Amino acid sequence: MTRPIDRLLLGVIALGFAIGFITHALDFWWFGWAPYTFGPPALNLFWNALVALDAAVLVLLALGRRRWALGLGLAIMLGDVAANSYAWAGLGLTDFAPALVAQSGFLGLLLGSVGFLWPRTTAKPRP
Repeated sequence: MTRPIDRLLLGVIALGFAIGFITHALDFWWFGWAPYTFGPPALNLFWNALVALDAAVLVLLALGRRRWALGLGLAIMLGDVAANSYAWAGLGLTDFAPALVAQSGFLGLLLGSVGFLWPRTTAKPRP
């Protein structure tokens, strides 16, 4: 049985990945399949992949695959904060600052809640 706080946290996490998915999907809609020409190719590839990766977290959550969703979500957000930190500090793309603050906060929420949301398993007694 899922506790109300778990449902709330999972809802906030789903909302965060939905916002990421919609943001990157709209970039494709408005600017075509290579919307991030201001960054190096490796960053472009990562940013482009976020559409599918964010959607994958949402699908995993909808299917009840909480461990997979949380693990993938953490990997995505660690990579996203690292990539956008490099874009902001390393490449001087100052437009990344507001998004970086929001993404860092969301990563903090994920890191802080994963211990509570990770499904517990009971050990099976040995025969």
